[in-house]
Amino acid sequence: MNKVSNKMSLRFLIKSGMAIGLTLALADLLTNILYGDKTSLVLNSIKLIFYDFGIAALIVLVLSPFFLLLSKLHFLVAKSLIYTIGFIVLIASLLLNKYYATTHLTLGSDLYGYSISDIKMIVSTSSDVSLLSFWPIFLFVGVFIAAFRFLIIKEKQKIWVGAFLLLAIGFCTFESFSKKPVQSNLSFFVKDSLSYLQSSKSAKSVTWDTTNPYPLLRDNNKTEDLLGKYLNLKPTKPNIVMIVVEGLGRDFSGDDAEYPGFTPFLDSLANQSLSWTNFVSNAGRSFGALPSILGSLPFGKNGFLDLETLPDHISLINQLKKSNYKTAYFEGGDADFDRKLKYLMHEGMESIVDDNNYGTEYKKSTSKDGFSWGYPDSEIFRKALNDIKPIEQPRFDLILTISNHEPFVFNDKEKFMAMAEEKLINSSMSGNKKSVLNKHKDIIAALLYTDASIKEFMQKYKSNANYENTIFIITGDHRLIPIPQKDEICRYHVPLIIHSPMLIKAEKFKGISSHMDIMPSVLALINNKYGEKRIDKVPWIGTGLSESLVFNNQKDIPLSRYKGAVKDFVSGNKFLSDKTLYEIDEKFELSEISHGEEYDKIENKLAHFQRINTYVTQNNKIIPANLADKKTNSQSFTKEQLVIIDKHLKAKSEEDPFMIAREVAFKKQYDEALLLCNYIIKDSPNHFDCRTLKGRIYAWNGDFENAETELKGVIDRSPRYKDAYSAILDLYWWNDKPQQAKELAKKARENINDDADFQKSVKMAMARFDKSI
Repeated sequence: MNKVSNKMSLRFLIKSGMAIGLTLALADLLTNILYGDKTSLVLNSIKLIFYDFGIAALIVLVLSPFFLLLSKLHFLVAKSLIYTIGFIVLIASLLLNKYYATTHLTLGSDLYGYSISDIKMIVSTSSDVSLLSFWPIFLFVGVFIAAFRFLIIKEKQKIWVGAFLLLAIGFCTFESFSKKPVQSNLSFFVKDSLSYLQSSKSAKSVTWDTTNPYPLLRDNNKTEDLLGKYLNLKPTKPNIVMIVVEGLGRDFSGDDAEYPGFTPFLDSLANQSLSWTNFVSNAGRSFGALPSILGSLPFGKNGFLDLETLPDHISLINQLKKSNYKTAYFEGGDADFDRKLKYLMHEGMESIVDDNNYGTEYKKSTSKDGFSWGYPDSEIFRKALNDIKPIEQPRFDLILTISNHEPFVFNDKEKFMAMAEEKLINSSMSGNKKSVLNKHKDIIAALLYTDASIKEFMQKYKSNANYENTIFIITGDHRLIPIPQKDEICRYHVPLIIHSPMLIKAEKFKGISSHMDIMPSVLALINNKYGEKRIDKVPWIGTGLSESLVFNNQKDIPLSRYKGAVKDFVSGNKFLSDKTLYEIDEKFELSEISHGEEYDKIENKLAHFQRINTYVTQNNKIIPANLADKKTNSQSFTKEQLVIIDKHLKAKSEEDPFMIAREVAFKKQYDEALLLCNYIIKDSPNHFDCRTLKGRIYAWNGDFENAETELKGVIDRSPRYKDAYSAILDLYWWNDKPQQAKELAKKARENINDDADFQKSVKMAMARFDKSI
């Protein structure tokens, strides 16, 4: 009986390996055919088939001891274990394939850098999330069920099939030692996740030489005033307008672009400006743009902005404020996303405009399913033009665009789709390139739209009295994702254009520079030309923009592919990525080179930077506190306060912290409720529900001044946030402030004039006051 049972178990395990392997192989084969690299399609497909069978065999091999134990209790229960794990593996693989099909990127440890709400928002922006788009998942679930149902392994066949699975395991083992191993989206995710967890574990034990506790700190003598040589500056400090364009890669911008012709205004502007043709972003996603551009900062574990407490540092914002600059920030989305708002407030950005405070005269763009990132680029620039007024002090205005991002919705889309169609027809690009772009016309239309929006902004800005004394800095945050990338470095390759009416002559610089070089060059200009005191010691990773007119590079440039992945590195004209070394040529194209001393040297540089990155961000060792600009609006908590916070939140980690804070407030535990509110607001400054609750708690506590300040702050940041009006009208009623109530009611009627129910509630609230008002 035992012998028969063992034979049945062995045959079922072999069958399971084949069924799971067959389903994974077919799913990955389809993904590879539709979306993979066509240059080596056949060879990669064959390798992938063997690889998937090997992975399936390994899964079954690992599960076999548990299966055999359970089979002694009940064979059906043991089989259910294999079915369940196999099904989970299949669904994970299919979802990862779906992600790759949508983004043309493999998903790895970057998943762990986002909250659940962020992931939901990102997924909802996909241009293809309909039920129909998930047909491969339904198909291969059916294949999985059919394989287990109909696949028959006869007694005589099990030896040969078992041998095949063992050979497949051997192939997987052999491939793991290959310099460029074949891998599925599933295996990449697992490997990258394990690497991330291992690096996180290692990071906790990183120490540093105590004789050099601030390894980034250096003398501020490496940045020449390059910009000053090309600008005929005026006696008063120049205004600076910086535009960071979502998804603007060099593949789509410039006369020598991979896909030219879709940013005609920027191409023309570059030829009348200072431009850097071999320029890189320091991150492959938007999360890294602001810290790199404004701070020349390290990345931290999941991006500098994701650090729980921001280490002491220096930024372009606080340095320009020291030089009497008025600072303002504009974007069309929620500045809380990627924790940008937390960083901007920490740096002291004086005016912050995001989707909460545009006003009814501006219109959002929404996708067919109702999702919206916020206001499209033309509205962002219209708002900026309205708010950027000539003043006596110099200005620094930072504008982030949004429209060149999935789901690619913007004003007059049909018009720009027609323009995209016409440009594709008349383009001299190869048939293959046209074929690629024909699948992504909405992206090409978005590029044309953003380019037109920037053109209109620049033309209208000329009527500003300060135009003649303004410097415009335009760059991309990273290359847009959905259109396939030609190589590993093009995701970072972005334009940099510096334009000004004060420009003496246009110039194209061919030396390699990065986002981290912008701030040192801007401050060198201000310090050198206007007598501002130069900072003696700086922790900047960048050293200033290259002034080389021929292709070369003297810099070491760290690159973070995505959150949690500082794996790429530029050193000289070499690029290290995934343990493969490439040479960068003057066209910024890559050619793989053999390993040797140079590979070891650059790999050691990357490892050295990774250690520094971890050490300085985890231990607040970027710059000594006495050299940094401390911010009074930075919130920190004592150990005793953290104990109270944990008491309320730790045991209820699945619940909304705001709802917990509200419950605590309703119990009249006001001090603890305020503490919870401050904890929530620390990372989400735009949490207006929480800010309004905080204002109400102050009011319930009889603290009129703080209550009014908090609630007015909500209205200033979000003029259409109704609950704040209701709360402050209650506050004025309780404290007999009829005149203030009258003024607020007027503002409420102006800001929310399209909501009859709200207007009625304001009228009822005002009826409580003496009619004499």
